[in-house]
Amino acid sequence: MSDPKAELEAFIQTTEFSCLGARAALKKGSIVHGHYPALGDPESARAHYRDMLGYARGIRSTLSDKSFRTFVSTFEEPGGVLDEEEYERLLWRHLQLIHDIDSRTYGLDEGATSDPGEPNFGFHVAGHSFFVVGMHPGSSRASRRFSRPAIAFNSLMQFMLLGDKFFSMQDAIRKRETTNNGSVNPSFTTYEYQMPSRHFSGRMTEEDWKCPFTSRHEPSSVKYTSDVMQRPTG
Repeated sequence: MSDPKAELEAFIQTTEFSCLGARAALKKGSIVHGHYPALGDPESARAHYRDMLGYARGIRSTLSDKSFRTFVSTFEEPGGVLDEEEYERLLWRHLQLIHDIDSRTYGLDEGATSDPGEPNFGFHVAGHSFFVVGMHPGSSRASRRFSRPAIAFNSLMQFMLLGDKFFSMQDAIRKRETTNNGSVNPSFTTYEYQMPSRHFSGRMTEEDWKCPFTSRHEPSSVKYTSDVMQRPTG
């Protein structure tokens, strides 16, 4: 029987995998892994949420400008190779199922929103916002072409705490992506920080794309990601 965690750790160490933050987290032993029966399945989403809830409740006190932490979920089904549109559909269905449970009890992270059309969007669990990275065998990007469906949850607070180091790491990741995969992911070069939800599945979305996710939170009146997550000048 295959070992999803071992597969994940091996994938992170491949040449094609570009994320230096995940490599640092692996080296530090700070990747939390959960494996679930099926992406987009309500029972799997409930089990996934229980694990994410414990992780999200405890993460804030562990973060610093030197920490690299991530929660990576892998799924047994669907097996085989999904096309990018089908993976995207299942990803957002799964996230919606989790959000529908979480939003009954928890609200928004400070300065963030759960409106996927906004530049300060984060996927929320227990009041903590995350940037999501989807991976699957059918991804057009080698750095996201994992052997099974998977989702990585990266704390947005972690990005903020890194400060200027975030941009240095971003430059290094993009150089690595260009060297090993031929180009930077066009979703990032086209949309950058305008609408983070476009980047979650890894697919290059159409200009008129609408995120298939409905926020259950009250609208946020504060925007900070669109202001703070800007490369310093001068």
